[in-house]
Amino acid sequence: MKKYLIAGLIILLPLILTIMIFVFVIDLFTAPFLTMFIDFLSKYEQTLTLLKNPTVITIFARILIIIMLIVFIFVLGVIARWFFFRSLINLMNKIFSKIPLVKTIYTSLKDIISSFMKKGSKAFTKTAMVAFPSKDSYCVGFESGEIPEECQKKVKEKLKPVFVPTAPHPISGYLVMAIEKEVFSIDMKNEDAVKFTVSCGLILPGEKLDDKLKK
Repeated sequence: MKKYLIAGLIILLPLILTIMIFVFVIDLFTAPFLTMFIDFLSKYEQTLTLLKNPTVITIFARILIIIMLIVFIFVLGVIARWFFFRSLINLMNKIFSKIPLVKTIYTSLKDIISSFMKKGSKAFTKTAMVAFPSKDSYCVGFESGEIPEECQKKVKEKLKPVFVPTAPHPISGYLVMAIEKEVFSIDMKNEDAVKFTVSCGLILPGEKLDDKLKK
């Protein structure tokens, strides 16, 4: 009985988490424009009978918003490569960087996204094991970036930042500034480390779901 319950959880949990993350991302990007697009599609209710259903019209609106956003991002990327528009974008960055409160959010997000998108970025490329939340227990995490100089000056030992994701929801986590010699690099792919965390230790590195169900 217990074996079948665990097998069911192994199948269901990743599926539920994937759907939750997907729905969250879709809602995040479409919510600001949803009302406007629903009003636009409502004008065609008489032509398309499907649009008379509120659920259907909402789905159509979200799909249309996503398509428009993809096209907009693509066009914006093309424009950004033109010299004239680069100056315009730099001017916009300067304006946003001088507005109180907005500058904190805007510059922080801009720097974070740039660091992830930059070629050669070493963020989360190495899997590590670190003592957390106490010296007697260990967590799997990912080495990330550098330690701020102000933080490093406070301690004698060299520090290393490690992101420790939470289980079974790896989007959130803890940034641990651990002593470098106490951060152990491990030979584990990022994908295997995420699987191990999301499954709460049920799926081991290199192990497939089918192999787990056969046991």
